[in-house]
Amino acid sequence: MTRLENQIVFITRLREFSGRVPAAYAGQKEFFINSLRSMSEQLSELKRETLNEVCKNFTGRLDSGALTDKTILEFKDALEKLVSGRDFALISGSLLGSKELVKKRLAALAPFSLVSEDIKTAGKDPEADRRIGETYARLNFASLVKELNAGSDEGMIDAVFTKARAEVAEYCCLYHIPLTAGDTLTPFSLACVDAMIAACYRLLPNIRKSTDLNAPEGKLILIVDDDEAIRDLLELLVRKEGFAIQMAADGKEALKKAKAVHPDLILLDLMLPKLNGFELLRELQEDDTSDIPIVIITGRNTNPSTRGMMKREPNVKGFMEKPVKQHVLAALMYTLLKTQKQ
Repeated sequence: MTRLENQIVFITRLREFSGRVPAAYAGQKEFFINSLRSMSEQLSELKRETLNEVCKNFTGRLDSGALTDKTILEFKDALEKLVSGRDFALISGSLLGSKELVKKRLAALAPFSLVSEDIKTAGKDPEADRRIGETYARLNFASLVKELNAGSDEGMIDAVFTKARAEVAEYCCLYHIPLTAGDTLTPFSLACVDAMIAACYRLLPNIRKSTDLNAPEGKLILIVDDDEAIRDLLELLVRKEGFAIQMAADGKEALKKAKAVHPDLILLDLMLPKLNGFELLRELQEDDTSDIPIVIITGRNTNPSTRGMMKREPNVKGFMEKPVKQHVLAALMYTLLKTQKQ
């Protein structure tokens, strides 16, 4: 898609996020999580395209000798909204160097994501943390979490997600983020959206901490399997017990989602594309995902030595063979998540 088409898609998703929950979703929470994921993916593409355009325009002026103080200031203002503080300082310090050095460093730039930065447990950019915190406060999310502390039944949880989406809609208008297809999302607007999405992701675990630990709807389960039929079956079984769901079709997608939404439990197939289940297990033992319990769900042909090896992994809390039995899976989920059937 062109940059304009990507902007139109993103603005449409932003509109939908603040609108009515489609009937296809089980509830406010599932819609909230899935909307954040789709907006994050679209935002990443938009920031990449915008960064490329900003750098291309600057190098064009650099090659033609048409740089002015105003041009440099405008470039730095746009760049600051799109890259990390470290990269911005590096580029700013290079502007007095040779054209080749400037162009080389611009070519190596990657867009900065507050969402990705916020899931780090070490080396987190302090400026990123400040921006997310300010946006979290501006969206009044702390007061919404306090509401849940007063009572966290299903109706209250839905009401909090509804209010959170309403706060997002107001925030977007406040910061003049375009809501019509003809507008252009500036680097400033993209930075505001990035902070909003990161603040929404930060809200999710705070909501889960405030909900009744005995209620399944307060728990999020990530289903990972490359077989669509198996994913659909597991979704049906898990949803029947009342848990919230996210799904992934390969190891890389699963790792990305695990770091972004920090599920309470992962149901994991071993034979996965891009990043297999064995590799994913080890990746999930790093940083803040190490405490996520994992249940291996795999075929009957898994040999005993492999099963024994998997069970010794510190984050593996269960091992099941396909086809999965509803009552066995349900009992294991309730035990691991300390929940009760409602």
